Amino acid sequence: ALASGYHNQPEMTQEKFKPSFLDETNTLFRTGDLGKQTAPGIIEFMGRKDNQVKVNGYRIDPGEIEYQLTRYAPIERAIVLPVQVNNQTQLSAYCQTDKTLEIAEIRELLAKFLPVYMIPSYFICLKQFPLTRHGKLDLHSLRELRETGKSLVNSNYVAPRNYLESNLVSIWEKILSKHPIGIFDNFFEIGGHSLLLSRVVTRVHKELNVSVKLADFFKVPTIAGLATLISQTQYNYQEPISAIPPQKSYPM
Repeated sequence: ALASGYHNQPEMTQEKFKPSFLDETNTLFRTGDLGKQTAPGIIEFMGRKDNQVKVNGYRIDPGEIEYQLTRYAPIERAIVLPVQVNNQTQLSAYCQTDKTLEIAEIRELLAKFLPVYMIPSYFICLKQFPLTRHGKLDLHSLRELRETGKSLVNSNYVAPRNYLESNLVSIWEKILSKHPIGIFDNFFEIGGHSLLLSRVVTRVHKELNVSVKLADFFKVPTIAGLATLISQTQYNYQEPISAIPPQKSYPM
């Protein structure tokens, strides 16, 4: 399913399409992936020649996200790195700034220019990026900051206070496979990402008969905030008068 070249771009065609080292009568396409042949017919994937990463099935250039982040005046510099969370690759954005930033506002801004799968799950703001003793950016230390950043997630569990919050918690817990989830836990900081977000939106519409936009999650990525938004904007939402939130007990 590959064309023989780029339309009206001979220079790019010459750069990407090369004579095959296996058969000079055929052509190979230079993908940007790095690999090595370990046995006849077996090629081991080694990574990328550029900075592109694959997240949730999408090929992403972190540089595009970094550019959009630096368009936001308070952010002087931005670095986006892939991180491993629960055996899944997710994006973590590191922003150099001396101001206090609202993460929900940054996510909402990015949603105007980027598809949802390119919006990082985590944001860490620093006054100065860590450097190695040679003065280069210390990527290893940045990734370590993401690991210690787990402790910044709200660890004070708050149970649902009404029928709507209880149902939203139930949906989140099923999709995220995480128990318990409090009403003030941030969706993106407890393992949520773009693909799971789409499933939440679909399930909320199916089970509660209310429409929630993906962009709403960037504004209010908590159960409490989402429930308030639904109550204020969904005029067709009717909470049962006699509804009692399901009681849950968790091991201490």
